[in-house]
Amino acid sequence: MRAPKVIVRTAIAAAVAGAAVATVGASPAQAGWTSGLVTGTVLNDRGAVVAGATISVWPTVNEDTNPVAVTRTNAAGKWRVADLDSGRYKVEIGLAGWSEYAPGRERDHQDARTYAVSSRRLTVVNSVVERAGSFAGRLTTSAGGPAAGVAVTVDDYNTAREYKTTTGADGSYSVKVPPRGDYVVSYRDGNFRQYAVGTTDQQQARHYTVASGQNVRVNDRFLQAASLTGRLVDAAGAPVGSATVRFIYTETAFELQTTTDADGRYTFDKLNPGPIKVAFRTADGRSQYAYQAAGYDQATEFTLALGTVTTVDDTLLP
Repeated sequence: MRAPKVIVRTAIAAAVAGAAVATVGASPAQAGWTSGLVTGTVLNDRGAVVAGATISVWPTVNEDTNPVAVTRTNAAGKWRVADLDSGRYKVEIGLAGWSEYAPGRERDHQDARTYAVSSRRLTVVNSVVERAGSFAGRLTTSAGGPAAGVAVTVDDYNTAREYKTTTGADGSYSVKVPPRGDYVVSYRDGNFRQYAVGTTDQQQARHYTVASGQNVRVNDRFLQAASLTGRLVDAAGAPVGSATVRFIYTETAFELQTTTDADGRYTFDKLNPGPIKVAFRTADGRSQYAYQAAGYDQATEFTLALGTVTTVDDTLLP
């Protein structure tokens, strides 16, 4: 997985500490007309008003500080900020999960347009922004039935941000995302993770770009997961209960653990494929790796495969 880009700034959904919160609809006199006044309207690229967008006004000097004013668009998509000192400013428009800078479509703070504000003058900043995109589809089990209650994650490689939802009773899902991302869709059922379409290898996952307002449909079918089971006994063949069993994927160091039952048996279901090593630790503190290895380096490596059950039994060292 390549290192994600980092967006310089993101819109804030509430007033930032130290920022003046302007009121849409105030009269010029009430709003401090002796200073600068900025107003505007936000529409989307279909011409519809954008209500409830967060408007943050940033000074072009000392840009690492907080915005000097924060407000929201009203039901008509209009906003205004008064009592601004003369100077140059950038206007950030916070949308549903992303932000653009006036007059719209620009995501980078450094490249955003600046607007001059002067005392006793009105500056109009109108903007046209993009619409949220979405992913929708249906997930089925390896047997072809609906995969209900499965976690669905849409990862944006540009921002390292995740958008999550859960499949419904019929295996369907839908989730909104910002437009123009570089997206990968994945599903998690228990310990098993699969990427669209039909792979457990993240490097083989399909990448999607979503245009403004576009709905991308991604259907998928779960592969049959791997399983691991076994039994731990002592030197006399008696079952060892309440022992901790953990296995480690040797390529990623990711590990899971469980406990043996009264008969010394253990099971891991819904696993991804890959090479592993298995470790045991008894309730009285004795530990070893399969098969009868004192340390990790001496342990036997096993390979979990899709659709198969790997059995690893072991006997405690004397």
